[in-house]
Amino acid sequence: MLLRWAPALLSVVFTANCLAADEIPDFPAAQIAVFESEIAGILEANCLKCHSGEKPKGGLDLTRRAAIIKGGESGSAIDAANPAESLLIKAINYDGYEMPPTGQLAPHQIELLSNWVRNGLAWPKDLTALHVEAPREPPRVNEETKKHWSFQPVQKPKVPDVSGEWAVNDIDRFIQHQLKSQGLIPNGPAGARALVRRASYDLTGLPPEPEVVEAFAANPTPQAWSALIDQLLESPHYGEQWGRHWLDLVRYAETNSYERDGAKPFVWRYRDYVIQSFNDDKPYNQFLTEQLAGDELPARTADSIVATGYYRLGRWDDEPADPELAYYDDLDDIVTTTGQTMLGLSINCARCHDHKIDPIPQTDYYSMIAFFRGVKRYGLRSHESVLEASVMEIPQPEDSSLHAAAVAQYERELAKIEVELAKIEQKAKADFTGVDNDEFAYEENRVRLIEKRQGGLLTDKEVNQYRGLTNRRDKLRANRPTGMAQALCVKEDLAGMKPTFVLMRGNPLSPGVEVQPAYPSVLSPPEAEIPPLTDGAMSSGRRTALAKWMTSPSNPLTSRVLVNRLWQYHFGRGIVRTSSDFGFQGSKPTHPELLDWLAATFVEGGWSLKAMHRLIMNSAAYQMSSAGREDASAKDATNDHFWRFDMRRLSAEEIRDSILWANGTLNADRMYGPSIYTEIPAEVKAGQSQPGSGWGKSSPEDEARRSVYIHVKRSLLDPILESFDMADTDQTCPVRFATTQPTQALGLLNSDFILQQASLFSDMLQKKYPDSLDAQVKAALERTTQRPATDTEVARGLEMIAMLQRDENMSVDQARKYFCLMALNLNEFIYLD
Repeated sequence: MLLRWAPALLSVVFTANCLAADEIPDFPAAQIAVFESEIAGILEANCLKCHSGEKPKGGLDLTRRAAIIKGGESGSAIDAANPAESLLIKAINYDGYEMPPTGQLAPHQIELLSNWVRNGLAWPKDLTALHVEAPREPPRVNEETKKHWSFQPVQKPKVPDVSGEWAVNDIDRFIQHQLKSQGLIPNGPAGARALVRRASYDLTGLPPEPEVVEAFAANPTPQAWSALIDQLLESPHYGEQWGRHWLDLVRYAETNSYERDGAKPFVWRYRDYVIQSFNDDKPYNQFLTEQLAGDELPARTADSIVATGYYRLGRWDDEPADPELAYYDDLDDIVTTTGQTMLGLSINCARCHDHKIDPIPQTDYYSMIAFFRGVKRYGLRSHESVLEASVMEIPQPEDSSLHAAAVAQYERELAKIEVELAKIEQKAKADFTGVDNDEFAYEENRVRLIEKRQGGLLTDKEVNQYRGLTNRRDKLRANRPTGMAQALCVKEDLAGMKPTFVLMRGNPLSPGVEVQPAYPSVLSPPEAEIPPLTDGAMSSGRRTALAKWMTSPSNPLTSRVLVNRLWQYHFGRGIVRTSSDFGFQGSKPTHPELLDWLAATFVEGGWSLKAMHRLIMNSAAYQMSSAGREDASAKDATNDHFWRFDMRRLSAEEIRDSILWANGTLNADRMYGPSIYTEIPAEVKAGQSQPGSGWGKSSPEDEARRSVYIHVKRSLLDPILESFDMADTDQTCPVRFATTQPTQALGLLNSDFILQQASLFSDMLQKKYPDSLDAQVKAALERTTQRPATDTEVARGLEMIAMLQRDENMSVDQARKYFCLMALNLNEFIYLD
């Protein structure tokens, strides 16, 4: 407690022997016990943060009895002759002084301290001083903190020499070298069918077709395995699976959150851009550059404009109580996502003060903010709509499917208007004269002729409707869809861009020093080179400078973070388990040399993701069995050294898509385009402030599309996806942790969705094998497990159907439906070896 005694106060004279400063007298055991159990804790928790150390506040040290008696700048805190008048007692009672300043102590604590003073400051003879937890100072940027492993330049290490035949490529040599040092040996390879299933889900998120499984099982050679990987990488569904991983990281959603949770216009184009980029194997450095500064590129394209939709994916408060604070919240969201996703650093933790864990000063945070200072809010100004602030026209080939869809929609709307106009015209023609009929042949006369019937044959509402429909028809005719489309994108307010200041405690009303765009100083980066503005410039060029540094081979984090994510999505966990935190509090890499070797190889290979997939998946490490071994588990229970492959549960999207694939309804061929709506029970919609608001209805064919195309509404998520741990849409999601909860079992046993899918599965089997229940059971098991069903398994399935018919009085169709329901709940279906 800081006691700032007034200089005019007289020093207190101590006459009682029990308060002699030089020695500690004997105190009753009961008083010592109270000190140890109560008094010491109160002082340590509430006072010693300020009143301890070499320079205690006010000169008052409360860690030692003699120092308390001696007092501080204003003399002793204790009045021996009149303890109730002790300044210490008055201060804790908020009588003149108010200590501790953070809030008054509880009444029983005040009573304990008061009694302690009255009894002479009981103190154990063997206690020199109370324990003080030294306050942790934020780490500073210096030569020592710059030595952290992830801040070092990436250098390609030498591949270890290993013996034996297990290692297939250099990845295996790093793994084997560490396993040997730990006295471990790796598992053998997984079975052929398990490998095909593993590869298919990893690269496409879908089960393999039966003929693909059996072809590889019949010829499981290294050449056949490599060919299978190439085939899967060329599948258009590869982009859907790996694009979904990226959408997790950038907190992709299609609405704004908050009460209204309005839709983001054309945001689905960003999703399509991501999917197509992965399918095209777009170099990762180009992929990042387009998202950070695609609008500033010298030769910008439709893709590069759509890519900047990255800036519009976060939440947006459309009526903030404090608009300036909301603007900085938006910028913080961008810095948070950019820092954690691309650099693996929680730069956002330095918004209000220096980072408490990592050497990132507050000035570095606002220097990063400065790169985005010109970015308009999603709907920045009161006089600017979202369309004006965040939507731009982009060129689009007229032979594209999107253009064809736009033309079809245009023609449907025009035809609908003509029908509505004709209804009103038919009513008005009841009293047309010959002249009226002649004039009506010319469209420019029709509104006037209709208006003449207002208040008679036609109501005011009908006439107004006719005017509006005519205006809408004329506008449509004048704006037939061309090769132009609209996209959600970033725009800058270059003319209104203000300087960037450090905000004290993050408060926009408390600006501190001005800062310029700069990179995190602990990485020893170059100065940010901002190109000079040119005539007619629409943006500052600052984001281009950021993108160049972010994708520079000399950046120590970008390549490390990305290859670690690739490893995580293939093996279930990263070489660095905290895949978005490469800072001081993050996990250290279990295989640091392998991580750097992968990062260097990635950059050398032109930042190609597909090349890294091939490298990883052709390793013996990737092809290992997931079987447990007691000897290895005893030494490495958490598989830190990768002696086996970790099995995993399918992701939320993989589960839903696999159910649709199993029953033959998955509409996998239709890709891209506006999002679709699944059927959501009314009970779930009731949780919205306006139940059902913003959730449309799609055709059955569209409802059966892949889960990546489902509309992502922040306040209303698809129940099956949500229960199986779909990504958090409010912040970057580096890892999906697989939970186990009751709603998962209920959703896969008794939801409207699963019962409908089981019924469709049953119908498909009946149609394909109308005369053989045995064949139906066998096919159901093989479609859910991707392996041949055994005779025993088929017999058990037939027995289940017979039991349901016998004991539950079900028809064979009903019993088969519930058998299909059981098959869709098999662990072998939901989990991946």
